Amino acid sequence: MSRTSTTTSAGPTGSPKRRRGGGWLTGLIVVLVVAGLLAGLGIWLVHKLGGISIFNTAQCVAVSSNSSYTYDLEQMQNASTIAAVGVKLGVPTYGIQIAEATALQESKLYDLSGGDRDSIGLFQQRPSQGWGTVAQIEDTTYASTAFYNALLKVSNWQSLALTVAAQDVQHSAYPTAYAGKAQEAGVLASVFTGSAGSGLTCTLDGPTFSAQATNSSGLTTQGEAVVADAQKQWGTVSVQDASAGSRSFALALPGDLSGTSATARGWAYANWAVSKAEALGITQVGYDGKTWSSTNSPGSWQASSDASAAPADRVVLTMTSGS
Repeated sequence: MSRTSTTTSAGPTGSPKRRRGGGWLTGLIVVLVVAGLLAGLGIWLVHKLGGISIFNTAQCVAVSSNSSYTYDLEQMQNASTIAAVGVKLGVPTYGIQIAEATALQESKLYDLSGGDRDSIGLFQQRPSQGWGTVAQIEDTTYASTAFYNALLKVSNWQSLALTVAAQDVQHSAYPTAYAGKAQEAGVLASVFTGSAGSGLTCTLDGPTFSAQATNSSGLTTQGEAVVADAQKQWGTVSVQDASAGSRSFALALPGDLSGTSATARGWAYANWAVSKAEALGITQVGYDGKTWSSTNSPGSWQASSDASAAPADRVVLTMTSGS
């Protein structure tokens, strides 16, 4: 019976020869580890000393009634638009919750350019079904208005379950899907109608804007864009305290509101402004003793000792100076 033997090559003294090359591999590993540590140190120093937000992901957190949800900046811009349009049209908070739940289910709060068949936009509305032209539906203010107009035509909608009311508007192939978004939509509705107070915090990417000089009205170019957006989505919004050379101005609360209703509207404006900060160049928002700043970490509201920066009767916005 033959056996297979293993032969070990031996050196002059009879001991096995050692393979060469192990030293360079160890050295390479050491070099790679050191390089990794130096790269990590470099990133940390840039982050700390250069003010670059590498580790703070741009995002928003909406909080109400001990529930919180995290979104990206685009989602919050759209969620705040949906709520503002609802308030402008006099839709009760429950209707705004229905709209938010519908958009969460249909598009995840993104203004989609496509979908099932010819569906587009926040609510996946179809031009072929009479919702409007493609350009109209892609306008989030128009799309929100169209949704509310359809909801208000549903008989006894305020007494219906959320998923039933939403389905009566949408005629979806998944009629019960909206129910799963009810709690999340309730948080968004309370934040953007103001009942949740300072319920929205956002950390920004730090966008750049061209240099901003104030015009004869006291507003910068970006300030004018904020006012235009506010008036489009909220309806009539009065501007106060704009002056040449200043980058700050205030959104006045409606004169027909008082008490808790006025306070809620102030927080609705304030949270709306925070949600739009990235897109419109808002660097600070102040209301009712608190200020939010794009430089706060992590984009939180903080108590303010400056009554002029955070008054209780209007919402003060400070715009970027650009660069």
